[in-house]
Amino acid sequence: FRDVLNVLGEYPGDPGPPGGDAAGVVAEAPRVPHAVFGLGQAPLACMAITAVPLLVHQPLALSFEQACTLPITWSTTHVV
Repeated sequence: FRDVLNVLGEYPGDPGPPGGDAAGVVAEAPRVPHAVFGLGQAPLACMAITAVPLLVHQPLALSFEQACTLPITWSTTHVV
């Protein structure tokens, strides 16, 4: 939702770069599953960097598109 407000010019203050959710294949990292999803700083690129604790193994039942919708949506609806 923050990204939508940002694009519309309606976000109060500096929203930072767009994005937050990510899903993809790990290129380099020790002991991390290759297909992962989680949080990252501005992950709307062909390559992103994040901390290992912010990633989890992506279940085979989820596509990358499905998996990348979960982190912010889940934390918004279940942690509030």
